[in-house]
Amino acid sequence: MFHMVRFLGQHFELDLIAPALDGAEDMERLCKPYCSEIELVPPHATSKIRRLFRVGPYEQDPTMLAAVQRRLATREYAAIQVEKPAMVPYLPRDRKIPIVLDTWAYGLVGPLRALAHQAGLFSRARSIVQLVRFAMFDALCWPETHCILVVSDIDRTRCERARPGHRVMVIPNGVDCEAVRPSPVSSQDQPILLFTGDMGFGPNVDAAILLATRVFPEVRHRFPQAELRLVGRNPSPRVLHLSGPGITVTGQVDDMRPYLHQATLYVAPHFTGAGTRTKLLEAMAAGLAIVTTSIGIEGIEAVPGKEVVIADEPAAMVAATLRILADPGLARQLGTAARRLVENRYEWSTCLEPLERLYSTLLPRKAGACRAFHS
Repeated sequence: MFHMVRFLGQHFELDLIAPALDGAEDMERLCKPYCSEIELVPPHATSKIRRLFRVGPYEQDPTMLAAVQRRLATREYAAIQVEKPAMVPYLPRDRKIPIVLDTWAYGLVGPLRALAHQAGLFSRARSIVQLVRFAMFDALCWPETHCILVVSDIDRTRCERARPGHRVMVIPNGVDCEAVRPSPVSSQDQPILLFTGDMGFGPNVDAAILLATRVFPEVRHRFPQAELRLVGRNPSPRVLHLSGPGITVTGQVDDMRPYLHQATLYVAPHFTGAGTRTKLLEAMAAGLAIVTTSIGIEGIEAVPGKEVVIADEPAAMVAATLRILADPGLARQLGTAARRLVENRYEWSTCLEPLERLYSTLLPRKAGACRAFHS
């Protein structure tokens, strides 16, 4: 989100309104140079009963709704950019302002994959309820849009098939190749496997558990000094319980780059989730060899065997991991090719450039105002 705000704010007048969640002060400090106004809204506590019996998949915070309504009533905007469908409930019903909806991951693919891999009757029932809610939202609550933003050609195909006649534009996730660079030190005393992300997010939890329980033990048998590091905020109890011999669960870290530079191999065994994963782009920018799945690399134009290694079964993932750890030359070759790909295709300035063309049809550069909603 920061990179999108920075890009839009450099070209157009931009106001930003967002929930005041963890890290709000840092977000405001980073975004302030690029925004005319920033309004961070403290979230209103919602009861568990209300969350349980709501019909739609997304909550409508009354404090945020009032803030949005007040702002739209007192200022004139040429466009509204909505970050994720979760923010759609805050749009005014009688709106005439062009809406640009940034979906992040389009459609029901993510919930369907989660349901297919869900274990336990209660968990499956909860996933089915969520899936029904998402389906109802897609069918009944989808807003009229000037443009729908998706992160990959795969998502564009899904969106155009589901919503014929809607304008759809691909804005890929990207990476700051200047900020994230390969480590200048290549020698390592012991193999270090790395997996990163929000460790409370379902697809990341699933991937971390599979990596720690089905892949890493085989690696540890072959390389007794190997380590696995699970790095990221909000680790769920299921992830915290993975901590043990050779396995470190860090929780939130101030800077991901030291962990990227210390790693030998990045392993992302994703079998659930959707969209494209910026953490893989960061690992590629850091020049790391990557082992992942077809779902994990979805939407990223990487050539299997050249820029990443694809393994769609746990046994294949073990074999690929062991092969790369035993061949430092192969690891360097994969990492170099991955870095070259993100430099050429996924630098943020390249990824976001179509947004300038989109908004130039709605408002002149640095005149008018584009409104960004963020969840």
